[in-house]
Amino acid sequence: MASQSKVGTCVNCRQMKVRILPYIALEERAEDIEKELREIKSNATHASPTPTANLRTYQQGSGHSPAEPLPIISTPQSFANNIYAVPEYGSCFIDSAFETRRIGELELSPVAIADILNCYFTSYHHLFPILSEPSIFYLNYPRCSQLLFWVLIAIASKSIPKYSQLHLQLEPHVRTLATSTEEVVDHPLGTVQALLLLCWWPFPFKALREDPSWMYAGSATHIALRSGLHRPCHFSDFVYGDRLDAMGVLAFTKAWIGCFIVNQIISSELGLPCTVPLDSTILSVVRGTSEVALPTVLVQQLKIAYQSYNICNILGNNDLSSSGLLAGSTDMMRIFERGIQEVETQIGDKMSTYTEMALLKVKLQLYSFAFTADTQNIRIDSRASKFLSKAGRDATQVIATAAQHAPSHRPLQPWPATARSSIVYAVHVLLRLLAFPEHLDQDTAKNYIGQAWVLLHSRSELENDSWARLCDIITYLSSADSTKDPPMVAPVQARMSANIVVQSIWQARGRFSEDVLRQRPRDYTAAEARRDLTQFGLDLLSGTLFLDSTPFDDISNSILNLDKG
Repeated sequence: MASQSKVGTCVNCRQMKVRILPYIALEERAEDIEKELREIKSNATHASPTPTANLRTYQQGSGHSPAEPLPIISTPQSFANNIYAVPEYGSCFIDSAFETRRIGELELSPVAIADILNCYFTSYHHLFPILSEPSIFYLNYPRCSQLLFWVLIAIASKSIPKYSQLHLQLEPHVRTLATSTEEVVDHPLGTVQALLLLCWWPFPFKALREDPSWMYAGSATHIALRSGLHRPCHFSDFVYGDRLDAMGVLAFTKAWIGCFIVNQIISSELGLPCTVPLDSTILSVVRGTSEVALPTVLVQQLKIAYQSYNICNILGNNDLSSSGLLAGSTDMMRIFERGIQEVETQIGDKMSTYTEMALLKVKLQLYSFAFTADTQNIRIDSRASKFLSKAGRDATQVIATAAQHAPSHRPLQPWPATARSSIVYAVHVLLRLLAFPEHLDQDTAKNYIGQAWVLLHSRSELENDSWARLCDIITYLSSADSTKDPPMVAPVQARMSANIVVQSIWQARGRFSEDVLRQRPRDYTAAEARRDLTQFGLDLLSGTLFLDSTPFDDISNSILNLDKG
């Protein structure tokens, strides 16, 4: 018998050493299944039970085997256009396809799994499409990375009232899986995808240093490089005697592009250089010469991140400057401004709301370097000052756009990284512009700062979490006292486009008491809270405040039950 040529197989199958049907590529198999399923779609849908909120008890299916294919339909257009749309669960998967999943003390029923995965693929996936489409995801589900599965559950459950408690309950388990070496060895692609999604929709955190996103982004980059995701057409150079089919090349490329986008967003937030190297895979997509057909939104996000990368590195990470700032950067800023305009023209009417906000943020990053001349309480030179009026215009547009699309229902769908970073950066720009009334009317600035405060405050979930801290900073810096007599703070120059953000945070430490400032604690907000609690206790012991009129049990409970409130 003549030898038969090797058929390209799915990367997940090869990594798990699972044999697939010969001569049938993954995409062909998916198409065949979809055709068959469309014929039985109505019967399967009517046969499935009504979804119920049961996290502990296994729900019996309607006679379907968990191995049976699922009826797959495309994402409804209304969900793709509405950034806050709530999906009708059950449109992509049915519960009979799943079995009960457990992690720690948590147990998830098939009904809950179907509901939450449906929510992810209808409300989240299109915002950062680094995963396969639902039909391919289903085929690979039995081999899905543990980390990736629970990350998807943690992210999407937050938007569903009956499952919303899962979001915080899963955090310790997900963090443990995220540092597992077994996950990396067995599921490198799935691990990279999961880490990127954790950065795109992170768990709530308090102090910025407690946010693991920077670590996750770095780990995703290193795992991707080690596994050859950056060279998908040369996979055999990283895994002996193996190669990728078209679906594998697409999966690797999307993950590697995602690494660059996420890394640049987080790096610029922290004022640090991006740790993903530019290569032919990234640049070919930016230039439009790539042969891989990527989702439009991912290409748009890459082009925007690429502009941010160049602006931050050339203007803020110069090799000839100790701070990294490029001297006399005004002319270069004009060149970058034209580059952003070209990207805006290329994207045109295809921009979603979040993409528009991300593009506006890159403009603000560019204009932020106009503030660097004002380092000794001198006015900015006339050439650079022209950028400040544009900064005020674009910062107010970011906040106006976010406020216009703010949802009125709870629980709120988490902001993706693009929206979160854009809103936070815009409000810092407006706070800085309060010192330049000639470029932005003070009442207008404070109005938009107030709108931003409302938006950010609505996102606060924990006491003294990052959103609450940011609201405190906004309140302090926008008050009359802080603008008239700001504390003496050395100018921040070595944090690239984050200079103005770090400058504001340092200045806002003037809101803390002198006792706390002298301590120089790791967490100023927590130290201030402890000081207030201690002072409150001393006042109680001295008989002041409401001690005489309040039952002792109520007072002791208010002091000792620190986890409440």
